[in-house]
Amino acid sequence: MSDEQFEFLLAIDEYKRSNSRPFPTWTEVLDVIKALGYRKVAEPQPLDRLTSEDEQVKVPLETCLD
Repeated sequence: MSDEQFEFLLAIDEYKRSNSRPFPTWTEVLDVIKALGYRKVAEPQPLDRLTSEDEQVKVPLETCLD
C-alpha cells in the first residue's frame, strides 16, 4: 500500500468515526478526497483497475458513471 493510499484510508476512517457513518456515501467520499487537497486539474483519463496483482485493465471513466 502506498503512502497516498494509507493517507486516504486514514482520512476515511477519521470521517466515519467523527460522523458516526460506517458507510459514507460517494458524495461524502468525494468531500474527504477534496479535504485531502485533490482537485480536478486535467481531462478525464481511463481508470486503471487491478484485476490481479500483476494484471491491469483500462476502464473508461464513462463506464464507471453509468
